[in-house]
Amino acid sequence: MRENNERSWKIRFAIIMFVLAVVIFLARYLIFGDGEEIIAYLWKHIGFIPIDILIVAFLLEGIMGKKEHEAILEKIDMLMGTFFSEIGNDLLAELSKVNKNKINTENLKDIRNWEEKDFDNKMKELKENGLDFKADIPPEEREEFLTNIHSLLMEKREFLVNLINNPNLLEKDEFSSLLLALLHLDEELSRRGEFSDIKDADFNHLNGDMKRVYSKLVYEWVYYLKYLKKYYPYMISLAIRTNPFDSEADVHVNE
Repeated sequence: MRENNERSWKIRFAIIMFVLAVVIFLARYLIFGDGEEIIAYLWKHIGFIPIDILIVAFLLEGIMGKKEHEAILEKIDMLMGTFFSEIGNDLLAELSKVNKNKINTENLKDIRNWEEKDFDNKMKELKENGLDFKADIPPEEREEFLTNIHSLLMEKREFLVNLINNPNLLEKDEFSSLLLALLHLDEELSRRGEFSDIKDADFNHLNGDMKRVYSKLVYEWVYYLKYLKKYYPYMISLAIRTNPFDSEADVHVNE
């Protein structure tokens, strides 16, 4: 009903504007008697109609499309804040704690002092080389570790599914890839049931799935902190005070 009313209003408005134009040209003809000039004027402007359409179709559409794309990316970046609050930060902390190969993440503890180029360089490094991850856990502690990871993923499964179903995420391949890696790890753990008798070969397989998740998770974390520093500097303080790569990080403000 509302759509019909809007269409009807547009039709009435178009008719009024057309009649008004006819009245104006007719008045000019009656007053000045310059019919040939009026016709020449009309032909000249009719000739520019294709050019006007070209400008609207390509230039304005391109500008509007760019603005719409930027708005979608902004929404995704905001979604990432919710992601890290819900599961990302906890998972990052759990995996970082057991990672045997910390050499590629050593410089992340100094991220509070980074400039934009430092973020870009680290993201480029992570995208090209990934991260070397290996869970350094004694066999007798594997059950507790895997149970904790599985519980976290299972608790947030609906949240992750809702994120992956968001059509806007098609605009950001890296984040979508992270969500798929998380859901795959969740499925791997869910299919096993109990973790009391995980063999070395099976644990190494799960280690590969965790490595995939960890590498993508760290990349998105660096990207998110870059986004916060640029647009919401007041929000980056908490992320730095809970930095999982800094053993001296303290959520409390001490200075």
